Amino acid sequence: MKNIITVLFVGATLYSCNKPDSKISEKKAEPEIKTTDKTEPAEISNQEVKESPEESKKESTVSAAFSIKQIVESYLPLKNALTKDDSKTASSEAKKLYSVLKKQDVSKLSSEVKDILESAAENAEHIGEKSDDIAHQREHLLSLSNDITDLIKEKGTGGLKLYQDFCPMYNNGKGGTWISESEEIINPYEGQKMINCGSIKKVF
Repeated sequence: MKNIITVLFVGATLYSCNKPDSKISEKKAEPEIKTTDKTEPAEISNQEVKESPEESKKESTVSAAFSIKQIVESYLPLKNALTKDDSKTASSEAKKLYSVLKKQDVSKLSSEVKDILESAAENAEHIGEKSDDIAHQREHLLSLSNDITDLIKEKGTGGLKLYQDFCPMYNNGKGGTWISESEEIINPYEGQKMINCGSIKKVF
């Protein structure tokens, strides 16, 4: 009997120890903290940088301020190519001169100067188109040289020291003038066959 009571006591003790605590079981679940991934705005560095209107205007500008110096300095290599009987280089230089003439700002020029520039551009264009016909090039050089002389008379030399030279033999003895940067006579009309034919007619 004593043993039965002992067993019951031990059993009751064990039961009470293993019984879950109702308070613990009723433990409230803590609210779940949710994290959301925020979408970052697109980086500015990935955006295209647009060209400013000022830069666009600079690139689209066609006309340049009128410059007699620029015109003369573009004429001289053309003239010098013909002194060497080099029609291909003369053609190339004539195209450059044509471009320079067309880019001049004529808005403030007199109608007379505009006409001279137009004539000079036309002559330069003819020389540029005839790389295989040096006689034709020299005919237009004569007219072009007269245009350059007229421009110098109207607008000066742009600070350059220039010479107007004259060849009495050219154009069936009618003669022809050209503008030179050198005091030495180097004839673009007769070329290498009569390279020193001519004389200085005027100094600018």
